[in-house]
This record gives sequence, structure tokens and C-alpha cells, in this order.
Amino acid sequence: MKKLLVLLFIPLILAACGSQKNDEPEKEVSGQMGEKTAVLTIDPVQKGASVQFQMSLKNRSDHDIEFTFNTSQKFELRVYDENGNEKYRYSKDRMFTQAIQSFVLKANETYDFQDTWSSGVEPGTYEVVVSFKGKAEGLKQITEKKMFQVK
Repeated sequence: MKKLLVLLFIPLILAACGSQKNDEPEKEVSGQMGEKTAVLTIDPVQKGASVQFQMSLKNRSDHDIEFTFNTSQKFELRVYDENGNEKYRYSKDRMFTQAIQSFVLKANETYDFQDTWSSGVEPGTYEVVVSFKGKAEGLKQITEKKMFQVK
């Protein structure tokens, strides 16, 4: 009887392990997009011993864009030193609501958001990488990078 059950489950397991189509869009840096439908900008501003990141997502098209999020996290921000070591990550030690959310960015409208890096900031050259977590039909993941100095 056990052999019969094992023989019945093998085809089910093999079917479940089959190839799946990956619907995840390729990563793309918005500053290098040919079309530039939605453009993400980052402005790192040193304020004493911290760095404030002022970010904007602008819809440069003539139609509304609906973004869908799988969680309450709208963006991911990471800071790397000159050696490529991660020095700060926005999502570290944070919890996000696991709920599908969406919002519409109207034509020519801008969505502004910000974050502050205040722990472990030392003088040096850094790269900030921001990825907007919203997905929209016809758009690849929107990511932007920028080098900056801390004095």
C-alpha cells in the first residue's frame, strides 16, 4: 500500500517542480530609461551627523499610472561605502503590513518621500541605491543610484 501511495505522489511532485514563467520585471535604472515614463530622483543632503534622502517619483507620461504594492513598504534604500559594503538599509529592523495596496500617480504628478540615515554615518564617499517597490503594468522596476559625499 505504501509503495502505491509513493508511486501516486511522484508524478504530483514532478508536476509541481516544473518550470514556471517568471513574471518579475527586469530591473531598470530610471535615469537610463529611453522612454522615461516614471523617473525616480534622489537628493542626499547631509544634516549634521545624518544624511537625509529626499526622493521623488515623477510620472512624465500623459496618462495615469497605477502602482500596486504587496506590502506597506513603498521603497527600499541602501547605502554602500567605496568598497561595496552595505552601511545602511531602510528595511532593516522594520516590519511592514502584508497587504496588497495601490495608488495612482496622475499624469505629470510627483510622489515625494524621504528617509534619514543617522546611525554610523562617517566621512567618506557613498553610493545610495533606491528601488521603488510599486509595480505597474508595462513598467520595469524603477531604480536609481547616486554617489554622494559625507564630510
